[in-house]
Amino acid sequence: MRSLERSAAFWLRAYPPSWRAERADEVTAVLVDLADDGARRLDARTALGLLRGGLATRWRQTPPLWVYLPYRMLDLRVPERYRDWVRRDMTSPGHLRRNLLGRAWMFAMPLYVALTSDLRDEIVVTWIAVALAGTATLLCVRPEGAARRRLQHHARPGWGESRTVGAFVWVSTSRARIAAMTGSSVLVLLLAVGAAVWSAAALVAPARLVLDSLPCDLPASGPCFEVGSTVAARDFAPGVAALLAVATVMGVLLAATVVARRLDRRLPVRPEQPARHLLGLRPQARVGVALWVVLVVAAALAEATGAWVFAVSAVAGPLCLLLLPSAVVVRSRARATPDAAFVDLWRVAWTGRPVAVDRPDSELVPALVLETR
Repeated sequence: MRSLERSAAFWLRAYPPSWRAERADEVTAVLVDLADDGARRLDARTALGLLRGGLATRWRQTPPLWVYLPYRMLDLRVPERYRDWVRRDMTSPGHLRRNLLGRAWMFAMPLYVALTSDLRDEIVVTWIAVALAGTATLLCVRPEGAARRRLQHHARPGWGESRTVGAFVWVSTSRARIAAMTGSSVLVLLLAVGAAVWSAAALVAPARLVLDSLPCDLPASGPCFEVGSTVAARDFAPGVAALLAVATVMGVLLAATVVARRLDRRLPVRPEQPARHLLGLRPQARVGVALWVVLVVAAALAEATGAWVFAVSAVAGPLCLLLLPSAVVVRSRARATPDAAFVDLWRVAWTGRPVAVDRPDSELVPALVLETR
């Protein structure tokens, strides 16, 4: 791209993304034709004109503040006449960034408390872990699916409302599901890692957090106590070992006597799914799963070395051991039913109910495309 075109693209960013997607190339070509020979950037008058026009266009296309702020900050539905703007906002580049920035105010007070607290270092580390967990979760979510769900929340017609949103119309489409083998493999991986590292951390962790009730120094008419926390040596390793053993035995019995029987009874008679298509993991989702594994291992390592004194491993270790055998059984049945969805196997294993037929999903498509079909 030439320097003049880069300059035009920079000043055109004043316009909304949806406007740029439709007209940016045409306007850039006109600006290049009108520029002086050898010009490397737009002159000040043209740049200011683009800036003024972009801000005016944003002002005209953006709903009033009483609609915009609840939508951006609380994700509330907008009135029907603004739903075409919502569609453009959710389908234009950067919609995920705008959505996250709109919720950033929720973290302002917790971050302020963290930065002004005596336990600032520990709280900051915890917030970093929470941010990494959120990033890992977002990597596992398909952007197109998330955008479609938000569109359905905001722009799906209510009772008596039109099915059209601007030049788009709602139509039925196939529902996306994660393939059984893909979902069960990820589940087995996470449970296996959690069972191994959290069980080890529960056995070797040197410290635990204890809540104490101590008399307070404030004068009062009656007895006064305040609750404080102290770090004490962990002295119940045999009890933890017994709990882990019981969880393992119960998990094996549950998988063999309940989960396996439910799957063997329900899967052979599952119905056809004409309104469904199966998906695998995207490359970004693989990174998200790997990041979750790193977080689980890091949390267990911090507790095993005494850097983190919360007894998460004493609960997470037995829970993973309890669920892991059932996940292994689900994966073995997924291998035999490659055309099934992960949600089918897990619902059957969890509830024992038969596989339900998926209803069609819905999405917005241009009305002109619909007419040509």
